Amino acid sequence: MSMQQNLRTCFLLAVIGTAGYAQSPSNHAPLLTSSSHSFSVEAKLLVGFQDMPAGAKGKLAITPSNVTFTSSRVTDRLTRRRISDVFVGDERVETGGAVGKVARVAIPFGGGAVLGTITQQQVGLLTINYRDDHDGLRSAIFQLEKQQALEIENEMEVDIVSHPPLLPHRVCESHDASASLHVLPVQSIQGLVVAPEYQSLLYENLIELPAQKFHVNRLFPDGAQGAECANYSLTLIVENFSKGNALTRASTGPAGLFVGVTKLAVRVELRDANGRLLLGKEVKASRRGDRESLTAASSAAGDIAKAVKKADLWLDRTRMN
Repeated sequence: MSMQQNLRTCFLLAVIGTAGYAQSPSNHAPLLTSSSHSFSVEAKLLVGFQDMPAGAKGKLAITPSNVTFTSSRVTDRLTRRRISDVFVGDERVETGGAVGKVARVAIPFGGGAVLGTITQQQVGLLTINYRDDHDGLRSAIFQLEKQQALEIENEMEVDIVSHPPLLPHRVCESHDASASLHVLPVQSIQGLVVAPEYQSLLYENLIELPAQKFHVNRLFPDGAQGAECANYSLTLIVENFSKGNALTRASTGPAGLFVGVTKLAVRVELRDANGRLLLGKEVKASRRGDRESLTAASSAAGDIAKAVKKADLWLDRTRMN
């Protein structure tokens, strides 16, 4: 073994030991604890569960009537009859946090690429589509052990035989007096397979942005009370999607800028209340190198908001009036 190989091995072992890069306990998490058709599991909320802050960690509990998430500070609950779909996906995420990324950069002789295969872990993603208290379309995405996510999906699908009944069509006598934006569900071009968690993350990240980011006073999720009376509607069509592989990017060093890339391209169409096209633009987002794939959706959401804001809705409203 060469001197460089010895140094690389020793340095790598030292980093793993001092930074605590043993496999995350969630890799060995037990299956769901259950009692009388109720289940509970440790999970992390990525986005979209009622008023719970994104990134919260806590206990996800499933009962015959409710889905409840409890963090260290707050508890929120969703009635199961409002749920329309449940999906399970998977993703590789960084378990070493910022320290892990810095350590990979610091390790000489290519050791950072090796460390990337250790500090990244495959997790399950549980996506729950539902209607909020105002009938708006929402999606909650949880990160947990994949086998647990699959068990939850199997249990909940028993109750979900179809989408909820269509909401009654509301007729608008006049449109919202203030600038408002109706965000329609994310679509994809025919034949393109898009991971449900990416579609939901894109939608939720848009809905949760402040309305001022779009230069409007209010955002309406699809189906929400008053959405039909919004001044503007936003259509999102995914035209290109490649999930990529974060492990490949992390373990190939500089080559990770070119292989395993996550790509997302969305056609954005903004229309006024009369259906007139105000904006037609493609927004692209990608994740290269040592960056988590899921953040491509939040990046795309931010760029979409900027594009809508630049459409100058206030001047358009002046012309309409």
